[in-house]
Amino acid sequence: MNATTLARSPAAAEGAPPSGWRRWRSAFAGAWQADWRERRRDWRVWLVLGIGLALAVCAALLTALDVRDTLAARAQAQQGEQRRWLNQGKKNPHSAAHYGVYVFKPLSPLAALDPGVEHYVGSSVWLEAHKQNEFVYRPANDEPGMARQFALSPALVLQVLTPMALIFLGFGMFAAERESGTLGNLRINAAPLGAIALARGAVLLCLGLVMALPACAAVAALQWGVDGGAPFSDGGTRALLFGAAALLYLCTWCALITAVSAWMPGTRTSLAVLIALWAGAALVLPRVALELAQAAAPLPSMQSFREQMDGALGMPDDPAEAERHKQAILREYGVGDVRDLPLNWAGISLRRGEEHGNRVFDAHYGRLFGAMQGQSDAAAWAGWLSPTVALAALSGAAAASDTAHHIQFVRAAEAQRRVIQDVLNEAITRHPEHDGKKFDGDQSLWKQVPPFRFAFAPLAWGGALRHSALALLALFGASLLWSVLAVRRLRYGSIR
Repeated sequence: MNATTLARSPAAAEGAPPSGWRRWRSAFAGAWQADWRERRRDWRVWLVLGIGLALAVCAALLTALDVRDTLAARAQAQQGEQRRWLNQGKKNPHSAAHYGVYVFKPLSPLAALDPGVEHYVGSSVWLEAHKQNEFVYRPANDEPGMARQFALSPALVLQVLTPMALIFLGFGMFAAERESGTLGNLRINAAPLGAIALARGAVLLCLGLVMALPACAAVAALQWGVDGGAPFSDGGTRALLFGAAALLYLCTWCALITAVSAWMPGTRTSLAVLIALWAGAALVLPRVALELAQAAAPLPSMQSFREQMDGALGMPDDPAEAERHKQAILREYGVGDVRDLPLNWAGISLRRGEEHGNRVFDAHYGRLFGAMQGQSDAAAWAGWLSPTVALAALSGAAAASDTAHHIQFVRAAEAQRRVIQDVLNEAITRHPEHDGKKFDGDQSLWKQVPPFRFAFAPLAWGGALRHSALALLALFGASLLWSVLAVRRLRYGSIR
């Protein structure tokens, strides 16, 4: 498929062969023109690109529409929840605390490129008194098993299908010339094989970038059409990270294809080796990494987690500490009994109970989140063996669709729940009971609870993010080094 010949440079036509940089540049330009011309004439190239583009367009369109509809639905639901909270009528503040309110996780347009864990972690949580609830409304629950296993997305096209297309387009880059016997012509003419390899690899990279254009166009249109900004302040940095990581990923595969094609004795061997590398890097290693990560940092079952946390919540507070707290308040106001306080003791007790629950939640959810992050960190180590794993970690972080960003939102939602309880318990504390009549709040009190607004923290260039970036750079460097050695072997090794 990829057996090409060099076009004669103008200098060669004039009988004065170029030297040095001009010679290298002339060889690169000639190889580029010849390879590009040959690929335009090859129907198999158009077939591969046509199938790849069709899949890329479908993935970009379907995912962008899904993200747009999800953003609109969540924004509408959040506004409805805020209206429901403000219009709940007059009632005791503690009843309002149990009345609760839902908050919805925001999405960024970049999630159209890589949905990450968004389909599996839930999109909403109910904030109520005394409880830190789990997230509900997981989109994966509404999808059939086949859709969950083979969901078409721009991430799948970029990370899995595009490398396969590049393999079919480039496995014969040098192996075909070795088989046909035309490789010796390049060596006899002393053509700079490095320039030829770079030109052919660049053409291959351009073909791969064509498959990434639909996703870029879909995200740009989504960003333009969505009301409001993205849920982070460093959108430009995240888009740059996503693009740089994707470009480096494709460059890694182009260098790897060049190396294998130049190293292997024939096209069949080259294709077999490349398919094996693709299957291992894009299919096997990501799954193996996930299984090993789950074994390295196992998560408790939901039942056992709930039982342990409910047991800790049911443990009574330290009586001695509770009595010391009570006596300190009595001394502060100069009274001898809680009935003589100018405050409502029920509000003080509720606040103390919330503080006890908060300590339990922080301890148990802290361990759970630590195990979840430990799984992500453990799986990231496979990025040193698979560029697909490294790219998935970087793209998920850029799109705010990875585990770390989900934990950010869970903690922000819990902080909002505690703000609600503080406002309502403070209102109860300020209004003592008179003749057994409890205080009822109204809309003026409900408005004191600030609306929930969330933005992800800026990307921290450390930990797993830096780890995955270094892994992808290392794999690109290794592939590039192998391609250099393979091309040198073509220059000085045997032709057959």
